[in-house]
Amino acid sequence: MSDDPVLPPDDDPLGIEGSEELAGPDPVEAAPGPFAAEPPELDELAPIAEAVTGQLSPPPSPAPRPAAARPPRPDLASRREPLYRECRGYRLRLDPPDLARLRELPGSRGKTDDEIGEAFFDGQAERLAASIVDDVPSPSEIRVVVDPYSRQAFLALENRIRGILSF
Repeated sequence: MSDDPVLPPDDDPLGIEGSEELAGPDPVEAAPGPFAAEPPELDELAPIAEAVTGQLSPPPSPAPRPAAARPPRPDLASRREPLYRECRGYRLRLDPPDLARLRELPGSRGKTDDEIGEAFFDGQAERLAASIVDDVPSPSEIRVVVDPYSRQAFLALENRIRGILSF
């Protein structure tokens, strides 16, 4: 007997010894050939599945929505010309690719590019212009480059970034 508390005290931990008598003869050894056992008759087999025939009523169809309940689909075609906003002597410009990037912002689903751009300018134009007032002389045209993932707007004058603003 072992003194180790983890190991079982006997040498047959799974109880395999002496189980041959309980299991009975090996069915492979008892059969003299591969086809010695005859298959059961078809009458002896239980049916696997039964088919029921007859008329069943079709499932009810969902009620159609009235046409008046559906809102009109917005025109989501991409815009071809920039969107402008005048503010503090600056002409802020959102080009079509930047308007398309604004679609990634929350709350823009189902709106047109014009609506999204106007809403962006409504909330951010003053802040955008105020961030460059000391650095860029007015009147100037400023391109607003939008990164919706970092939620930043880059203000570019010609080919140079003149300001970065988080929104």
